[in-house]
Amino acid sequence: MARGDFVWCDLSTFRIETALAFYEDLFGWSYNSIYQPDGTPYQIASTGQGEAAGLFEMPKKFQEIGMPSFWMSYIQVDNAAATVAEANRSGGKVEVGPVAFDESSQIALIRDPLGAGFTVYQGSDLQPRHGDMGGPGQMIWNALYVSDPSAVTGFYEALFDWRISTDAGRPGVHAVHNEAGHQIASIHAASDQFRGGYEFWGVHFSVQDLAQALAGVGQGGGEVLGELDETARRGTLVRDPDGAAFFLVDGSESTPTFPD
Repeated sequence: MARGDFVWCDLSTFRIETALAFYEDLFGWSYNSIYQPDGTPYQIASTGQGEAAGLFEMPKKFQEIGMPSFWMSYIQVDNAAATVAEANRSGGKVEVGPVAFDESSQIALIRDPLGAGFTVYQGSDLQPRHGDMGGPGQMIWNALYVSDPSAVTGFYEALFDWRISTDAGRPGVHAVHNEAGHQIASIHAASDQFRGGYEFWGVHFSVQDLAQALAGVGQGGGEVLGELDETARRGTLVRDPDGAAFFLVDGSESTPTFPD
């Protein structure tokens, strides 16, 4: 049913102009404005390697209920409606959809049994993005940070045909392989302090110079939260000026690896 690869990410933010300027300075992104099916603007960010992410202003109804600004990971599926049905059977919660993403694709927003949100994408325009497939300013990794991985591994295996295995050398770390056997993500048992009380999928962006990028986060009004050392690649959790968390990864270092 599900292909299970990560194919896109986007930012839902309170102050879109502030976000556009922040990420342009940080990643060198340029933008192309399009419109979502409901008529609201959607900014496509690009680097020299191609399209990198989407950015849009958080809908008023979500602002009114206190939804925080956040980065969202998109996972490709063959059938969004069937995936939604499986999510409901497996203990997840469907927040939105399936709805049109553009003229040829559909999406649905789902939360896993612990509450971590992700979007499933049915379509053919977006391609897998993980490992060393992208350069600076591109999403190269996705990882789930939760209080209890055992509470959600069965859910994701049922939903995406993933194979999730533990790493004896890294307690609390799990490798995620897609149905073709390729490692595409990781799941981490993370403290409440590190997670800020949230269960979430973290988007990891490559940068050419990590120290310079971290300085740029602060200069742009963001915040550096801390380094993550559970993977082979050095990654640092940061927040943008509206509080959306994401990871910066040194593109000169090796891709995270786990034993099969």
